[in-house]
Amino acid sequence: MGRIALVGNGWHPKLFREEARALLGHVDTIHPRIVLAESKDSVLERISRASLIDSSLNSFCTRIGKGITMDAIVSEIGEWAESNIQEGTFAIRARRLGQGVGSISRREIEERTGAIINDGTRKVDLERPEFEIFVILAGPEGTSSHWDDEEGGELVLWGVRDCLSNGSYIGKSPTERPFFKPVTLDPRLARLMVSLSYRGETPSAVVDPFCGTGGIAIESSMTGIKVLASDLDSRMVEGTRLNLEWAKGSGDFSVRKLSAEKIHQEWGLVSGCSFVFDPPYGRNAWASEDGLDLFISTLSSAREMCPDGSVCTMLPCSPESVEGPISEELEVMGAKWGHLKTRILETGWKVIVNCPVRVHRSLSRLVVTCHPAD
Repeated sequence: MGRIALVGNGWHPKLFREEARALLGHVDTIHPRIVLAESKDSVLERISRASLIDSSLNSFCTRIGKGITMDAIVSEIGEWAESNIQEGTFAIRARRLGQGVGSISRREIEERTGAIINDGTRKVDLERPEFEIFVILAGPEGTSSHWDDEEGGELVLWGVRDCLSNGSYIGKSPTERPFFKPVTLDPRLARLMVSLSYRGETPSAVVDPFCGTGGIAIESSMTGIKVLASDLDSRMVEGTRLNLEWAKGSGDFSVRKLSAEKIHQEWGLVSGCSFVFDPPYGRNAWASEDGLDLFISTLSSAREMCPDGSVCTMLPCSPESVEGPISEELEVMGAKWGHLKTRILETGWKVIVNCPVRVHRSLSRLVVTCHPAD
């Protein structure tokens, strides 16, 4: 069985790796922004749904360690091409990650390797190539807006770009939707949360009990997943329904006016679903317990509705969370993180991922994924 190399978006390397694990199962990390996964048909199509996967490479090779020279890399890529590159037109695309690899130039890599592979049966075509060869020059990340516990050395990776990846997800601007509010969740973050709710298999449905303007519901439906959305505000219910009809996703949907604490009573038992939501809170909610009891009650209702599901949510936290490891003393929704984890566990869910995201300089959110505690 072959393997595929996935290259991640630089916005948040740690969440890129967590997304790859959720979508594809076990992955091996060789750089903060590069992971290797099994190339199985049953999971590869999920790459096209991802938020933070920039590109995927087939038939790849790597060269790891310091002291990598231009001559050695050009020679190795040339030898690799003899066995792995078919006849036809091609283009070489070189890219630096982080600080790159020494003084190796992207342009020189493209020119020299292109000249070697261009042998008559294989011809360079930068405009409309039949396939693309990516060369990744990956070095230490250097400065980043998000702390990461994975260290990266120097490596060079090259391979044939897979058409399943079209670059990291952006999505349509929420202002284009027929129903819009300024607090609308960024489409990339909504898509990421849906991805993180996977547990190796596609959820049977995505349940959003605080649907707001429908950002999470839209991203779920666009990836073909059934949506069960609800909100206490009638305007949001109608707005979400309008936005879902406008988005024309392939997943069925139902939107109702409903208390988040009673979703199990309204929707009944649903096996294998995931609960993906951004609970309501004010801009300074990380220092206030307002909404905490509602959040806990919602988790309890979710557990009754689907004992074998998953949860992905975002919680307000103090801004310094992005600067280092998550402490048990971190203030999240007005409570210490260690205490809040205990309360979550009491509802039958266990925290699997807790990763801070900087929304802007004075505002952070903790992305939290939970699986059944048993």
